Amino acid sequence: MKDKIPVNIPTLHDLLRLTEESKTVKTFSFYAPEIAGGCQPGQFVMVWVPGVDEIPISIALASRDGTLELAIADVGDCSHRLHELHEGDLVGLRGPYGNGFTITGDRICMVAGGYGAAPLRFSAAKARAQGRAVTVIQGARCATDLLYVRSFGDLGCDVRVATEDGSQGRCGMCTDVLEAILHAGAAFDLVLICGPERMMQRVCELTQKAQIPTQLSVERIVKCSCGACGACDLGGYLVCKDGPVFTAEVMAQTEFGRWKRAKSGKRVPLVPTVVAGSELLSSPLPDFKPVAEPLLQTMVCGIAFSNPLMNAAGFGFSGRLLYRYAAAGAGAVVTKSVGLEEREGYPNPTFLELEPRSYVNAMGLPNPGIRNYGIELEEARQSNVPIILSIFGKSVEECREVAKIARERGYPVAMYEFDASCPHSEFAAVENNPPLLSAIVKAIKKLVRPKPLAVKISPNIGAPVGLALIAEQAGADAITAINTVIARPVEQRRELPYLGNPLGYGGKSGKDLTVGGKRIVYELYRELKIPIIAVGGIFSAQDVLDYARNGASLFQIGSALVGEGREVFGRVKQDLTAYLRANGYQNISELVGDAHRR
Repeated sequence: MKDKIPVNIPTLHDLLRLTEESKTVKTFSFYAPEIAGGCQPGQFVMVWVPGVDEIPISIALASRDGTLELAIADVGDCSHRLHELHEGDLVGLRGPYGNGFTITGDRICMVAGGYGAAPLRFSAAKARAQGRAVTVIQGARCATDLLYVRSFGDLGCDVRVATEDGSQGRCGMCTDVLEAILHAGAAFDLVLICGPERMMQRVCELTQKAQIPTQLSVERIVKCSCGACGACDLGGYLVCKDGPVFTAEVMAQTEFGRWKRAKSGKRVPLVPTVVAGSELLSSPLPDFKPVAEPLLQTMVCGIAFSNPLMNAAGFGFSGRLLYRYAAAGAGAVVTKSVGLEEREGYPNPTFLELEPRSYVNAMGLPNPGIRNYGIELEEARQSNVPIILSIFGKSVEECREVAKIARERGYPVAMYEFDASCPHSEFAAVENNPPLLSAIVKAIKKLVRPKPLAVKISPNIGAPVGLALIAEQAGADAITAINTVIARPVEQRRELPYLGNPLGYGGKSGKDLTVGGKRIVYELYRELKIPIIAVGGIFSAQDVLDYARNGASLFQIGSALVGEGREVFGRVKQDLTAYLRANGYQNISELVGDAHRR
């Protein structure tokens, strides 16, 4: 398992010093040795303003004495509130997150656009301390927008400046300066970039032509910060975990420079004037061929699964990320819960680690709306594993329309999963109203037949077996259990709720659900005639075996993806296969319900 993230819940820190760097940027200084002591140039922290939002900010400098400096531009609601603070005010911090720059070679060129200079300042300080020669090319609209020019000079860097209005340095773009010095014969071992995306794209074109290794720091919307939700997806990579620093070669295989995602996850052109269409497509994915696995192959609801493992809903938004799950060993993939209309979800914090392997989230059901989700499903189709479409709605009419659109548009879906139990939406979970649950299941089933429908329930109202029986009687083909358990974590110093949900509530997941989930699956199997899909605290092959013996036929992995990544599918499969072979089983289905036969 990968090392635990040092700090994955906001801790309030006193704002030690505020320095105005430009007309839009201030440097915020904190004493945060738990972050400063272990961070690298290019990494970021999450900065929390209680009651407002939490945003990702690149580290501008970290000192051995524990001082952490962050350059924050006044460009949004949360950053504007930060700019209104004074020295001595409290700010929440957690991190560091992501992968930073890998600094190699004797001659480094750093190209900064606007406040992209912040992480490069930290990088330059490290490179100069190692005795490397550093050339900094910095660009901005005008002289007053330039950031850390003097700091770069004080470090001993060769600083070149370009402004669009010619108020300082060369009149033009920083890319013009780079092109000119490369043409003049300048040689570099490495180029590091941070700034506007189109600028970085142009730098990559220049460095590719010059055959110079290049790394760039990419900005995307970050919610969970630890690879759980997929909001920061970029070509199947997670910016918060796989990035934010990538090589130019990796970015060339993605949509970088062409489109990005809104808070809802919807694809939007990088240039707003571009008409949506082919510009929102990605490079084609090769057809993936799942490996035949006789010991693990499973038939449930008439669907053939190469193995019974899959991700839990919410842990895979984009089609390319779902594809990567399949390539890593998942026998099926489950989409983000999708509704009728586009939703941005709640402000951050939206996902926290309360203690190792124990998580709480309040995402707020962000999704692009069912009409915009087909493009993701088409990419997931290339995985050639069954796709389970998770859907939600608060009324019969809404749920019926979601299912109708998915059916009429021919979405490549093998099964539907109705989320009846989200504990943190602004509307009451459908499972709280059994007659409504029954009516919705009947309405969806009528539309999606003959494709099977699973219903996802939780223990939050205290009667999961009764709910499952209602769903079964209404026509559900399977039950998914259990969804997250309602929780409301509170910051003790100020007695403020952590989560961005206006009421502070979220759903708890991870190891705390393992025992209860297994017990509920046992109880469900005794009463139901339909299959059970287990979810809740599955971290190992032993967890799968326990759930299977208690009655589950399929198994969704969620929280384990945070700490271990998609490699968890391969590890659990390998361990399951070894156990079945060592104990003489022909197929994992022989274990389903075994605890009831003793």
